[in-house]
Amino acid sequence: MLLLFKRAIRNYSQVPIYPKAKVSRQSTLRTLYSKYQDRKPISVITAHDYISGKYANESEADAVIIGDSLSMINLGYQSTLEMSFEEFYYCCKATCRAIDRKFIIADLPFGTFETSAEECGRNAIKLMKLGKVQSIKLEGSYEITDQVKKLIDIGIPVTGHVGLQPQKFNALGGYRVQGKTATDAIEIFRQAKYLQSLGVSLLVLEAIPSEVAKIITEELNLPTIGIGAGKYTSGQVLVQGDVLGMLSNKPAKFVRQYKNFYQEGIDGINQYCRELNSDKYPEEGTHTYSMAPEEVKNLIERIKSEK
Repeated sequence: MLLLFKRAIRNYSQVPIYPKAKVSRQSTLRTLYSKYQDRKPISVITAHDYISGKYANESEADAVIIGDSLSMINLGYQSTLEMSFEEFYYCCKATCRAIDRKFIIADLPFGTFETSAEECGRNAIKLMKLGKVQSIKLEGSYEITDQVKKLIDIGIPVTGHVGLQPQKFNALGGYRVQGKTATDAIEIFRQAKYLQSLGVSLLVLEAIPSEVAKIITEELNLPTIGIGAGKYTSGQVLVQGDVLGMLSNKPAKFVRQYKNFYQEGIDGINQYCRELNSDKYPEEGTHTYSMAPEEVKNLIERIKSEK
């Protein structure tokens, strides 16, 4: 018996000790619901590449949406409709590399989920396998019932999106405020209730009157995230490019622009060009590397010998 015990101890000591798995610091859905239950506003910002992802990750925002608005901001298209899934996926990979603290929601772009639940599930799974995305956002309601159910059935939290749906701007007559009449508003309300009944975890309300957003938020049992929907939602989301003034275009009415990166960036480049032309940059010793005097002398002599 003693011999068997000693052998077991010896074998145990030879078992390799693996390093502990890295514990994620990312916020979770529970984090957002905790703020919702405490009636504290949920702050959400978009990100679209590694740099904007770093800004978002180091900020005080609670969550990040990798939105299909990157189609215009990052890729220069005229609308979200022109972007392919491959382009969006590439941007998602870059953005996720920068984020390790925030709850991440990723859009499914136009043309990547509408035709079938299978297509929707396949593309959503590809985004979730990046390892940091925690919810998939879909625009629509009744017409995407099967898609929403599919994602929830396979364990993917869904973020709904009603009101103005940018992917359907052609059918809506442009980027227009929705729900301005009682008839239109009750339809948005019904869509919101329907998505809740399907089991969505969060709901984006875009470009609707604040009165409508307030009623919807009070009637639902899940957090609403407003964009152009007034102050009575559970939280707010803004496009980072709009908040920081990354482009020259005039932002929407509901946006407060906190910085002007576009002009500051141009000014910075112009200052560099002027200092270069006036011999102020680069400064010898400050922006340059040096060589020991004896090495310089040795180099000159060797060059002469090679002539």
